[in-house]
Amino acid sequence: MADVIMKHSKAVIALWLVVLVCALPFGIKSGDVLEYDMNSMSGSSTEASDGQAIIDEHFSNSIDLSEILVISYSSSEELAAAQAIFVEFQNLMDDKYGAKTTVSNYGTYSKGDPNVEGILMIAIANNEGESWDIAHETDNIRDLVKEAKSNASAAYPEAAGLTTYVTGNDAITYDTENSSMEDVSKVDPLSILLIFVLLGLFFYAVVTAVVPPAVVGMAYGIALAAVYAIGCLMGVYYITQTLILVSMLGAGCDYAIFIITRYRDERKKGLSHEDALKTAIMWGGEAVFTSGISVIIGFAALALCDFAMVRTMGIILAIGIAIALVAALTFIPSLLNLVKDKIFWPSNIESYKRVEDKVQNGGKLGVHGHLSKGSKRYFAWLSRNTHKHSKLIAIALVVLCIPGLYIFAESEDSADMISVMPDSESVDGLDLIMTQTDGGTIMPTYIVLEMNESIATVGSLPYGGMSIPYVIWNEHGLDPATMTGAVPAVMKMTKDIDDEYEIVGSISGLNSWQIMYMTVESALGTTDPSTINQVLYGQMPSAVKGYVGMILAIASGQHDLTHIDPTAFDKPWNSYVVSGYPLTVANIIDGILNVGTGILSDDGQYVSVMVITTDKPMSADTMDFLAELRSDLHDGDESYDSVYSSIWSASYVAGSSASIDDMSKDIEDQFSMIRIVVAILLIVLLFFILGSYLTPIRSIITILLSVFLTVALTHVVFEGLMDTPVLFLIPIVLFVVLLGLGMDYEIFMTTKIRENKIKGMNNDEAIDNAIKEAGPVISLCALLMGGTFLTLVLANSSMLKELGFALGMGILIDGLLMVGYVSPALMHLMGDWSWKGPGFLTRRHGLNPDGSNMAVPAACGAVPADAERIGGEMPVKAVPATPEEVAKYKQECYSEVAVRQDRIAALNAEVKTLTDNKRIGRLDEEGEKELEAKRSELKAEKESLREFQRKSREDLRSGKGQ
Repeated sequence: MADVIMKHSKAVIALWLVVLVCALPFGIKSGDVLEYDMNSMSGSSTEASDGQAIIDEHFSNSIDLSEILVISYSSSEELAAAQAIFVEFQNLMDDKYGAKTTVSNYGTYSKGDPNVEGILMIAIANNEGESWDIAHETDNIRDLVKEAKSNASAAYPEAAGLTTYVTGNDAITYDTENSSMEDVSKVDPLSILLIFVLLGLFFYAVVTAVVPPAVVGMAYGIALAAVYAIGCLMGVYYITQTLILVSMLGAGCDYAIFIITRYRDERKKGLSHEDALKTAIMWGGEAVFTSGISVIIGFAALALCDFAMVRTMGIILAIGIAIALVAALTFIPSLLNLVKDKIFWPSNIESYKRVEDKVQNGGKLGVHGHLSKGSKRYFAWLSRNTHKHSKLIAIALVVLCIPGLYIFAESEDSADMISVMPDSESVDGLDLIMTQTDGGTIMPTYIVLEMNESIATVGSLPYGGMSIPYVIWNEHGLDPATMTGAVPAVMKMTKDIDDEYEIVGSISGLNSWQIMYMTVESALGTTDPSTINQVLYGQMPSAVKGYVGMILAIASGQHDLTHIDPTAFDKPWNSYVVSGYPLTVANIIDGILNVGTGILSDDGQYVSVMVITTDKPMSADTMDFLAELRSDLHDGDESYDSVYSSIWSASYVAGSSASIDDMSKDIEDQFSMIRIVVAILLIVLLFFILGSYLTPIRSIITILLSVFLTVALTHVVFEGLMDTPVLFLIPIVLFVVLLGLGMDYEIFMTTKIRENKIKGMNNDEAIDNAIKEAGPVISLCALLMGGTFLTLVLANSSMLKELGFALGMGILIDGLLMVGYVSPALMHLMGDWSWKGPGFLTRRHGLNPDGSNMAVPAACGAVPADAERIGGEMPVKAVPATPEEVAKYKQECYSEVAVRQDRIAALNAEVKTLTDNKRIGRLDEEGEKELEAKRSELKAEKESLREFQRKSREDLRSGKGQ
């Protein structure tokens, strides 16, 4: 790979730029395919989604509350002004949108006297359906509200001061979209600035600070094209676009930094540009590739979830990381090959060496020198103390994790999506509605009943330009002789639910004027129709009261329908045929009560019982109620489904709260499997990469402890300090993301320790060296990625705040605490057990199955100038006499071996290419000669390397300080 990149660097960079240019037109349109309503991204099939599908298909009269104008008032005068605003607003909407919308008075609501204080709700219905996007008209509608207030204030001065909100599902979608764009414009520059500052301080260079985020930006532009392509096939939840940028900035910059830092370190040791770059690609590239694959595994596992929101999030995040990984492995080395040490401008390799010399030998230090000195001191201290206090660190970890595990196990996650919506006018309006009315007024819960057969004939009759529904019950709906059938059964069920649960504010199920009439007649002990009708009229819901009164007035012979006199309702419920139709008053009122309110389907096959809870939708109490309601419907011989099996064949609990409840439970169930899959895949990956039985398991355990501690900390901060519930998605996403991204640092550290083991160091020496050399860059990467995620706490959405805090703190805990202290301490305690593995893997890595190293292979550095020759080719310094000389001798041996191994690898590649050409008949006579020459050269190089390794080991054994 190194040879290909170094040979074709310009072509690699050109190819990336061509792909970027082709991707940008599609990436720019990625925002057009984003979804902002989580309910629209549910799973393939749940009870709530099946119930909602029935409502959408079979109920034509369900109330449209996609946009609602809410007007708050606190006096009878202000109520009159609010009514005037409604009239003005209705006229303005008719002028602007015509038949596209219908504006209707949804009524006044109040927890007290609605004539004194409360809210007026005005429903804005979209008559065009999905063919017209009313959500993006929200700003225009709000402008019309302001104009209506101004117009109404001429006659009602109070109108100008009334508080108004345009809310509803479409308005919330619009505000969420705008809030998301604001979050991106606020978070992205801060993330980039943070990266620039940290990289500038670490490298003390401007160019190096710019290159990683610029390369990631290029990769992000290409990733947006993937967002657009996937969004055209399935919904992409809006948060995904923010997460992909932050994830790519964090992980992509980590990968780029690791390779650039490795190149710089090898150049500082004296290697040539070519050898340093090859070493950086070989060793740094292996660590980066392994880390990237682990992150992709973590994100891709989300694609196993049935819910589109989580599935597309996983697919897109995995694609984004894959693009960033390939960019780091190809574009960065190609750029390094072209610009060489200029990438560190205004610093250079010599200036880095001078700083290190001043740090070691004394001298005047600048900012970079002080930072370098502080870093060296800290990581030298860390390497000593992780060995010295390894048992204490292990004990402290256990003590720290006990309360964390307790909080993790005992804390309850929330499904309350409303509480994590970004602050906006629509959310404020929603809060006001839930304050002045029962909490579930605009997000009701529905009990959908699928009847064994149709229970009624449903139709409509024209009257005064209106279409008035009617219902004629059949024997399955209502048997007048025995008072049995679907109607009394559903009425009985709704009454039982209303009586059993205090959280039920109101429940609207099937109703029969005949049954209600007979019930009141019995309760009052009178047969006087006027008295009974007056009582029934008073019990009618406000939404249908006017229509019922009109029918009763017509039946009673009243003609002035603008002043209905309840005392004139002097006929029994079934006295008249109305308007020449062979229908009774009961048929028409039953049509208004059941079909007109969306309770009975147009074909009489389905019933939708509407339950409005007193508590907010999606609150913990509402979710508990849904669980109990479902149990009452479905579980056991005493359930409603069993008792009324002769009437309905199936029942469903639907609505926004039920959808989120199903989503949270199903996602949690699926993630029980996904967690296991991710853990196993990562263990297998690390097993083959590291050739060890225990180290992959130890790495997974430390990451899991990071997850537990982070979830506990998130609950403490948001629930305990900010009184904000932790959304159920947070622990789930945190587990998968941290198991991937957090594994980066485990892999960076562990592969460096393994590299040192392969070079011949013992276990503790390998750990010490890895902490000192890889520790600074790992800490930098953790600060970069953790910091970029933490910038999300500045977002308007509480969901993004929680995700940013959890992911950011998780990365910092893992990268700085677990990898910095815990992993080295545990590997010290494990000793060579960390490297025990199957022979075919350990020998491939230059280790014996018992964990000891086989030879003195592989590292980087310069060939000593004052070297002797072994076997006619290999340079070796004189045998060392002091511990310092021993350490220096080892490093020089490692460096020479690295150069030779690179040469052997290149010869192997050439021999393989020539051999393949010979096998397919493409090798001429000159090629045959070249193949034999290359084989001889390869054999000689291998023999020379073995002789060098043998002689250097003998020299080390005979040297002092061993």
